[in-house]
Amino acid sequence: MNQAAVKRHYFLRSLILIGFTLLLAQLVATDRLNHYLAPRLHVFSYVTLAILILLTLVSLRQAYLGVNAYECDCEDAHKLPRTWWRSALVYGMFALPLVMGFLMPDQILGSDVAEKRGITLLSNDVRKLAEVTGSGNTAAKSETVAPPADWEPQSKAQLPENKETSQAPSSVEETPVKLPKLTDEQIRQKFTNTGFGDFYTDLAVALYKQPIIQLNDKVFLDGLTTMELYAKDFAGKEIETFGFVYRQPDFTSQQFVVARFSVTCCTADASVFGVLVEDGQASKWAKDSWVKVRGKLEARSVDGYDMLVLRASKVEQAKAPKDPYVYYNYDLPESNG
Repeated sequence: MNQAAVKRHYFLRSLILIGFTLLLAQLVATDRLNHYLAPRLHVFSYVTLAILILLTLVSLRQAYLGVNAYECDCEDAHKLPRTWWRSALVYGMFALPLVMGFLMPDQILGSDVAEKRGITLLSNDVRKLAEVTGSGNTAAKSETVAPPADWEPQSKAQLPENKETSQAPSSVEETPVKLPKLTDEQIRQKFTNTGFGDFYTDLAVALYKQPIIQLNDKVFLDGLTTMELYAKDFAGKEIETFGFVYRQPDFTSQQFVVARFSVTCCTADASVFGVLVEDGQASKWAKDSWVKVRGKLEARSVDGYDMLVLRASKVEQAKAPKDPYVYYNYDLPESNG
C-alpha cells in the first residue's frame, strides 16, 4: 500500500479518535456524565479522556509523517483494509456510535423502565439486615400493590394492596397534636439494641430530630432504608421528598409512587426505589412528571410486617434535577431540629 493511502487511513482514524475525545469531553464539561455513570466512576472517565488525547496525537503524527513498517510485532494482524467496502465497514462501526452520541438526546430513565424492572419500596439492604438479625420490625419480603397476572413475580417487587384508598378524602386534615419534645438521649433509646448497627442508629436519630424529615437526594436511599427498619417509630412523622411519578395499572386513582432510580455503576444496573403516596388528587399527576411531596407517614401491616405509606398533605410540580439519580451516601445529614 502506498504512503498516500496509508496517510488517508490514519487521517480517518484520527478523525474518529477526535470524535470520541470531543464526545467524552462534552459529557464531562456539561455534567451529562451523571446520566450514564455513577459519580464514583467519573475518575475513570477522566483517565480515559487523557488516554484518548494521547492516542489522537499519535494517530495524527502517523497521518502526517506516514509509516514505512508496522511499529509492533503483530505483522499483518493489524493491516489496513485494502478495499473501499471493508474500509466503510470497519470505520462505520466507529462512526455510528459517534453520530448517535452527538445527535441523540440524553434520555432519563422513567416509568417504562421501572415497570419492566419492578420498583422496590424496601431496599435490599433492609432485607439482608432482617435476615441476619431476625427483626420482626422490618419487611423481609417485597411489598407492593398486587401486580398484573402477566408479570413475573420472581423479578417484580409488589406493592401493598390498600382497599381503604378508594374512599380516602381529597385532602388530609388532621388536628395537630403537640407531643412533649424528646431529648437526644430519649430519641437514641428508641433506636438502640436493635442489631442494625451504629450507622442506622445514628441516621435514625438524625432524621427523627428533624421537624420535617428532608428525604433529599443525599439521604434518599439511606433514609428510606432507615425508616423502613424502624417503621413503627417513624409512623406519624412528617416528611418531604422529591421524585418522579410512577403508577402501576392496578393502583387506585389516589395512589402513586414518588420514585428515584439508584445507580451503582452505570444506568445498566439502575434499580428503582420509592415511597407509596396516597392523595385525593393523585390522578392529576402524569406519570414521569416530577413532584415534591409533603405528608405524614402511616404504618401499614402487610403480611405480618410493617410498611410505611405517605399520606400526602401537599403535592406540587417540580423541575427534573440536573442529576436525576440517587446514590448510597453513608453520611449523616445535618440536623435542623
